[in-house]
Amino acid sequence: MRHFTFFSLPLLALAATACAAQDAPEPPFQDGVDLVVFDAPWLRTITPTYERRDHVNTYKVFTHVYDFDGVGPITKGPGGLYTHHRGLFIGWKDTLVDGTDFDTWSMDKCYQQHVAWLAFGNYGASTFQRQKIEWRDPRDTPFIEEIRTITATLGDMDVRIVDFGSRLTSLRGTIQLKGDLQHAGMHIRMAQEVVEHQDTTRYILPEGAEEREGDEVVGAWWVCASVVVRDKRYWVMHMSPRELPGGVPVYSIRRYARFGAFFEPTLEEGRPLDLTFRLVFSERELDRARCQALYDEFTEDLP
Repeated sequence: MRHFTFFSLPLLALAATACAAQDAPEPPFQDGVDLVVFDAPWLRTITPTYERRDHVNTYKVFTHVYDFDGVGPITKGPGGLYTHHRGLFIGWKDTLVDGTDFDTWSMDKCYQQHVAWLAFGNYGASTFQRQKIEWRDPRDTPFIEEIRTITATLGDMDVRIVDFGSRLTSLRGTIQLKGDLQHAGMHIRMAQEVVEHQDTTRYILPEGAEEREGDEVVGAWWVCASVVVRDKRYWVMHMSPRELPGGVPVYSIRRYARFGAFFEPTLEEGRPLDLTFRLVFSERELDRARCQALYDEFTEDLP
């Protein structure tokens, strides 16, 4: 693993560390590149080199979230229930390219490849990393280029703020990004162990939002999950930008703690789509009022 520390230590040159994680119910914490803030690792981005013979373990770029002690992840990697759910991730079950339907959610007949680290450093009170990712077909030909920027900021009352920025550019004409609320969009999956105690998971919704059958939430720009991992409760918010294509998203809120925003944009070649989602992690209880205040801060922070 490599650590990249800001504020208290000098900026180090970035080098990606590739790995192939084992596909097991409780896989080891994979090697990757850490984003370290104030001497504590907050995030680890996994950038495997794709191998056809090990498709399941190498087909997706994703980011783990550490616990507040910096010991290990509170998010899920390969293996377990729905192996394709991994940390912070983005994709669409039906990615329509030149008449072909690629599943960039469960990565059927396609994969994401980390190509290069583009920048990393700090500005103001925030640290960031930026990478180039190609979404490729079985012939290794890219059809979407993604520039993914992840920014970490320490907020009030020690909340950890993580902005997940994704610039998606079509490389093959018009591309439709389709799916359903359980299999499309930008989501987070908490640790595999939550499957064993789903009854401990709670969700907080904004005023006026409605939870419907099938773990569907309408009328919400954000949701907050209260989740227990390794006998410790965390509050995790997922926020969507007001500029999201199609307006207010539909949220999916599974009790095993995979949750996120479903929306269906269209990519036009030469016209990048910029998306920024915010995740907030807290060891202290968040209520609806505090969540709404955090969301209001997010909308003010966006350009």
